[in-house]
Amino acid sequence: MLQEFAMPHIQEQFGEEECFFQQDGTPPHFHRDVRAYLDASMPVRWIGQRGSVEFPARSPDLTPMDFFLWGFLKDKVHSTKRATIDELRVAIEEQCALIPDEMVFDVCTSISSRYEMCLEQNGFQFEHLK
Repeated sequence: MLQEFAMPHIQEQFGEEECFFQQDGTPPHFHRDVRAYLDASMPVRWIGQRGSVEFPARSPDLTPMDFFLWGFLKDKVHSTKRATIDELRVAIEEQCALIPDEMVFDVCTSISSRYEMCLEQNGFQFEHLK
């Protein structure tokens, strides 16, 4: 998914503009092959465990996958029961492709204000305060 969907979409949207890619703390996301791919694709511009920019595990208020994507996809994908894992995977990929560019942009631009709120709360969770 990273190679076939995420990176091509990021490159299409941002081109040569400098941007950062952030992983969450899920163990497969910091497997050596994933880290090697990210090191080659986005040297010193990816955030994650054992990445070029370390990121603390389980910071759901700062992780777009947690504060946006999983809830958004869950509502869309689970509106219909899927019979197989393959059907579920296809449904997830289809819904990811349908996310409007404006929504992705809004999520990305919300990061800096989330960092500020995190600092104001001394690193504690803050989502409940919004």
